[in-house]
Amino acid sequence: MKERLAVLLLAAATALASTQLLRAQSAGAPAAGAQAPGFEVASVKPSNPNPSGPLAGAPLILPALGRLTAQSVTLRMLVMGAYQKQPFQIVGGPAWLNSDKFDINAKAEDAALTTDQMLGMLQTLLADRFKLKTHIETRDVPIYALVIARSDGKTGDKLKPSTDTCPDFKVQQQQQLEAIAKGGLAALAAMRPNPGEKRPCSFMPGTATPGSIALTASGQAMSTLSLLLTQFTGRPVVDKTGLTGLYDFDLTIDLQTLMRLYQELGVNVPIPQGLPEGPSLMTVLQDDLGLKLDSQRGPGEVLVIDSAELPMPD
Repeated sequence: MKERLAVLLLAAATALASTQLLRAQSAGAPAAGAQAPGFEVASVKPSNPNPSGPLAGAPLILPALGRLTAQSVTLRMLVMGAYQKQPFQIVGGPAWLNSDKFDINAKAEDAALTTDQMLGMLQTLLADRFKLKTHIETRDVPIYALVIARSDGKTGDKLKPSTDTCPDFKVQQQQQLEAIAKGGLAALAAMRPNPGEKRPCSFMPGTATPGSIALTASGQAMSTLSLLLTQFTGRPVVDKTGLTGLYDFDLTIDLQTLMRLYQELGVNVPIPQGLPEGPSLMTVLQDDLGLKLDSQRGPGEVLVIDSAELPMPD
């Protein structure tokens, strides 16, 4: 059970980071305030206050099927998904932003939509049903700079230049995301390679120590690692390593820290009793990858929630 939950959590984090990277490279990403077409059919209802399913609270967007489904999801999580924002990038909102939960099922008129089209339709649903109004601001915020820890510029044993060429890098990332979407977050477990097998340009569950989960990545840019670290630190991580090209790396994350992060977002993730603490992220970065995070301040974009209303159930 612990292993399955760890895989689900890791899948959620890596899927969101990969989606954000793909959308940052896309010219057609929906912007805050832009009104997109709505879903053909959408049901929004108050959820069961005691959901039993693992990872209840995480919306599942299925662009290939033109569907969106969510169980026991908060408005905060919906806004994060619709606008592809981290928790620290959302400011303001009603008192029930992170407490009241909803079940949502929505279907588009056309199937086989793009991720950007689906996110735009989710933004329209939030505007129509929750009367959500937002705007974007740039503020001075705490950030982390990802830098090389050693003075000689060498990286750690678990961060190495990749031999993968990844000519279809973006296509392969999209295929991984679609596999997770069609098979649920547990699809990442099914994508685990066989012993000795290496899959280029991919994210895979790695070998973890007690109290931790592990990610093995191949053929990834430092921008991808920065997005993953943003997920785990709760702060923007800016790549200042100067490392170009693609890299292979192994990353270990403390499971309790990740579970608490999802609990704060309203996701149903109980922490098992007796779960040991894993190594700290800062220690892993320096010892394994030869990198460190320098605490700094810099300009950051935030999404300000001006107003929102409880939806009428249907």
